[in-house]
Amino acid sequence: MLCLLSLVASLLEHQLADMSALRASIGTLAVLGLRDLLMAERPTTAYLMVGGRCASDCSYCGQGRSACGDGRHLSRIVWPDVSQDELIEALSAHPGSFSRVCFQTTTSRGVVRDLVSLVPRVRAALDVPVSVSYRVRGLEEARRLFAAGVERIGVAVDVCSARLYPQLRGGTLEEAVAQVKELARHFPGRISTHIIIGLGESEKEAAELIMELHEAGILVSLFAFTPVRGTGMEASSPPEMLSYRKMQALVGLLDAGERPLELTYDAENRLCGFGVTADTLRRILDEQPVFLTHGCPGCNRPFYNERPGMEPFNFPTMHPVGNRRVVAEFVAGLEAQGFVFGHGQKGSGSPCPSGEP
Repeated sequence: MLCLLSLVASLLEHQLADMSALRASIGTLAVLGLRDLLMAERPTTAYLMVGGRCASDCSYCGQGRSACGDGRHLSRIVWPDVSQDELIEALSAHPGSFSRVCFQTTTSRGVVRDLVSLVPRVRAALDVPVSVSYRVRGLEEARRLFAAGVERIGVAVDVCSARLYPQLRGGTLEEAVAQVKELARHFPGRISTHIIIGLGESEKEAAELIMELHEAGILVSLFAFTPVRGTGMEASSPPEMLSYRKMQALVGLLDAGERPLELTYDAENRLCGFGVTADTLRRILDEQPVFLTHGCPGCNRPFYNERPGMEPFNFPTMHPVGNRRVVAEFVAGLEAQGFVFGHGQKGSGSPCPSGEP
């Protein structure tokens, strides 16, 4: 019954609402002094959300059309309403509090119109780069957003598997990748995408998509799947940490210019070789903090995918000593899995066949 009422309310909202709602993450509001909240880590980006109940129906998202609940969550973060004037005043009163502003959006009426109106006000209040995460519907919409002062546009792909994309997100993976690659051709260096690890894809599917997007000049932001109550995937589990760390390491190797990488997989399509030696991997992981949040510059997304006290999938900050610990644990996990290092050198675990590069 509650879910039915939620759907009815969503339909009424889409029929009657002319203005998109404005929300902010609870951490953002706390930094701005608009909420009382004890934080283990402060967000370095101001995270805002524009749009009413989403017309899309992603199975893993608390904003989805069929999701049951109050619609206040994106991943595990609460996003309270805030008025534009209150937000602008608070941003103006807290210069230097953030290094970036990031707008999340829902698929709802009036979003682009409201972004084009709101982004200049935000930039006037806080002179930092602005990112927008939005399902752009063509090059003209992207041009409008860039003309309004947006620095980067993120078009989420989310689902790495062509098998799972239609049922989890709608449409096809091929179409989604083609769209974001077309945007990257027209706006080089200004397009990002989101990849969620743990939606049922194989490591091979995730790794090869990351390689393809990176090669196209698209900044790949990594997220770990987080079960959200009221969604179709609320009973599913987050990814295994070692599997997630492999994707972070892959992005780090690509960012470091280690190309071409000769990836290898086992019979279960687990990634079991980067084509680099263990020493090279350790050196790059020591030099590049790949286990930090990987997204737009200045983005740290604290506790977006996990509760405080848990080992973070994406560390919001990391001391070099902590990084060395995580690197050592990661390499040890690879060795135990029989990972292939360099020219056929394997870890001490069960054999990991070279498979198909």
